[in-house]
Amino acid sequence: MFRFQAITLMGEPPSPGVNMLGRRSRTTNLRVELERALSAQRVNQALDLYELIEEQKPDEPRWPHRKGDLLHRMGRKADAVRAYERCVELYAATGFVARAAAMAKVILSIDPTKDAVFERVDPEVARRLHRQERSVAIAADELLNTEHETLTTETTEDAGLHFTEVELARRPPPPEPRVSERPCPGTLAQLPSMLLFADVPAEILDALVKNSTLIDAEDGQRFVTEGAAADALYVIIQGNAVEQRATDTQSLLLGEGDVAGVSSLLSNVSFGEDVIACGPVRVLQIGKPLLDRLVEQHPAFEEVLQEILCRRLVATLLRTSPIFTVFDESTRTQIARLFEVRRAVAGTKLVEAGTVSDGVYVPLHGRILARKPDGTSIGSMELGQALGQESILTRRPLPFSVEAETDALVLCMPSQAFSDLLLRRPDVVQHMGARGHSPPA
Repeated sequence: MFRFQAITLMGEPPSPGVNMLGRRSRTTNLRVELERALSAQRVNQALDLYELIEEQKPDEPRWPHRKGDLLHRMGRKADAVRAYERCVELYAATGFVARAAAMAKVILSIDPTKDAVFERVDPEVARRLHRQERSVAIAADELLNTEHETLTTETTEDAGLHFTEVELARRPPPPEPRVSERPCPGTLAQLPSMLLFADVPAEILDALVKNSTLIDAEDGQRFVTEGAAADALYVIIQGNAVEQRATDTQSLLLGEGDVAGVSSLLSNVSFGEDVIACGPVRVLQIGKPLLDRLVEQHPAFEEVLQEILCRRLVATLLRTSPIFTVFDESTRTQIARLFEVRRAVAGTKLVEAGTVSDGVYVPLHGRILARKPDGTSIGSMELGQALGQESILTRRPLPFSVEAETDALVLCMPSQAFSDLLLRRPDVVQHMGARGHSPPA
């Protein structure tokens, strides 16, 4: 258990007799002809056009994908599977391993005997992109094969996280439902789910994909509900969704490569947000029992999941919390790098009454209680609010203790880092103080 592009294709003229469409000018826009054929339900002509476009763009997976969809609708399942198999290879070869995994699931739903297709979901390209783009990466297979007893990484407990611009960029929700354009592989490589699909060994990836569920959500459909048991992790394969939390100043737009439902990576907790499809969305649902089982079988996999959880919670906090939203991306990135992510099991005391706080704490997830020195409960602490900065500034002991009632994740900026921040950016410290905790009533 966890503790914790629109593309305009200019056709090369095919040789005479190659297909019934005949010779074409170099300026023929095959895509426009394809759209016309599809609109007029001329499916055989559309299939011929797909063949021509694939000849022009042999490394572009969208064309065999769309051709497979058409063949599937026509009832030509075996031909559709062949097109989809090509699609799996091309998505993986361009770093879109999550899409490759989703397409493999589609193939298996058509033909259950095709389970060998999962072997084509090769994450090597995605892994290379991920490690090139990310300043910090942790790979479960490397951990599983390590000869050292002590692991030294920048993503283990009590470690700072180094965020990229993609993770911390402001992404307000779209004004109306839309279908997102496919991001480039470099952008995907910076998103948290790439850890899940690129940095796990083959046996874990195989189990994740085979035993997950592919969901096609319609516009407005809620697939994560605040207060419901956190029983699954969701990876957005295509489209957009909006994440809404009652305490946030704005909703958060999620796109391809983002993960939702990260609460499921903790034990005995509920979802703290609603996630609603914004236009058609394809999502891979990975159940918590599967994740728990894989952690039990491969303990190093927990490190990958922990980083996904921490990065997502911290990045969401920095984009949505009133403590941080007044600052630009550069400032927020600097602030993020001063924090450590700490996991607290139920019963852990974060700060002790009668002592000066050893850092600034920001609860991320879980239930945090304040207690009087005699142990009497004062109430719950609000997630996302800073605690301890006043004690550090005034050197006055805290009049109450704070402890984790459930498994929890908190950010901690050590007192020395906070003091250094005060010297460099007193405006940041002043704002954090104004948004800090008072003892609950």
